Amino acid sequence: MPSVYAEDPDGRRKVAEPVHERRFAKSVSLQQIRSCDPEAFHRAAEEWDKLGTALGSARFITVDVLSTLQEGWSGDAATLGRRALTDLVDEMSIAEQEMEAARLTLVNAATGLALARRWVAEADDLARANDLTINDDADIEYPAWLGKSNDPETEGESRRLATVAGDIRNLLTAAVKYAADVSSTAGHELDRIDGAVKYRHLDDWTKRVVGEDLAAARDLAKVFGGEGGVLLPPDPYDRGAGDYNTASPTDQDRKLAATLGAGIAAMPFAAGGTHASANMAHYLSGTGEPLNLNVEDMLKDIPDFQQSVNTTLDGNLSGWEAEALAEYRRTGKPVSLVQQTGWQPMSATPESSKDWFYAVGSFHYNTQAKIEVKPTSPGAPPEVTVTYQTNVRDRYNWDSGKSTDVPGVGRVTDKDIQRLHRTGLAREFDMGGASRTRTRKL
Repeated sequence: MPSVYAEDPDGRRKVAEPVHERRFAKSVSLQQIRSCDPEAFHRAAEEWDKLGTALGSARFITVDVLSTLQEGWSGDAATLGRRALTDLVDEMSIAEQEMEAARLTLVNAATGLALARRWVAEADDLARANDLTINDDADIEYPAWLGKSNDPETEGESRRLATVAGDIRNLLTAAVKYAADVSSTAGHELDRIDGAVKYRHLDDWTKRVVGEDLAAARDLAKVFGGEGGVLLPPDPYDRGAGDYNTASPTDQDRKLAATLGAGIAAMPFAAGGTHASANMAHYLSGTGEPLNLNVEDMLKDIPDFQQSVNTTLDGNLSGWEAEALAEYRRTGKPVSLVQQTGWQPMSATPESSKDWFYAVGSFHYNTQAKIEVKPTSPGAPPEVTVTYQTNVRDRYNWDSGKSTDVPGVGRVTDKDIQRLHRTGLAREFDMGGASRTRTRKL
């Protein structure tokens, strides 16, 4: 959203940073993987399915009652009764869809954890077959006799076991990283669902949130299956200004829209770029159509953004590489896995880029990567490469309780700019884009 500055009671400005939405386990132990029961997730999913089915039946009955009461019932009591039943139908519809999303999330989490358990089991079997020991901290102990001889055959066996130990470490690293990803991603989606169930009215904004939850739950099968190509949504946007074109514009509203429109020409000179002016012009156009963001420019112009992308990617690469190598070892064939980071919050500031500060302010980004493993010459380790790109997503809207110095216009309150959306003089819109792809050898 364009404004990231909020007014303190004393008039000072502070950065209103977004809350990081990934609040779930980032580390999982081998013992937890060995002891977890994926079938428990399936049983929980069945319970959600039963509850959702029962709720669906109740919703149909309520709709029938509401339809019957529409005829021959009038007066204040009738109006209140119909309103209450309509709200009840909305609540049950929301809950029914979110319960289906919860069921799908649990089923997919079970599938993901089963894969992590399989990798650990393969590592355990490989260790037992080669007289190696896997400690609880995933360290690998060699047999005691190995270091007591200088026999050339023993040295050859030592090299062989070192290769085996490397395969075991890949399997264990893959399992631990993957289980943590499953826990974090599924937990995040269940948290979204928990929040959405509390909604009471199925307006356009809530329909969007519920639809995203269902779509994300269905896409988890691809995310946990390594197919990729799916970007799970971040936490829902705030409601912004509310419903579009639901209030009558005043002369003051029209004057503000005209002033902002006239100020667009001065924005590039004051902000040092054209993105803020282009986004404001799109807002004032009133189409509401999605707008493409130049992510390459964002990475170049916002140093903290590029640094955050690099740090997040580097923190994930070792685990992704281990997963790809584990699959390569299991199948014996070239592997291509698509992975992705969670959505991360980021903000442009006036110090880093005035243009992007006014154009987007706070936004979310995600990095998607394809990890490829290909054989090389016989006896040599396989070639591992990663191809990745960064995606950005945001909503151009304005928050109450804030004010902004708009280049070429002066200081205006976000509340006043919000009204342009509600009065039909402007319209909020989604915006996003992707960087070019980059490749690394691992």
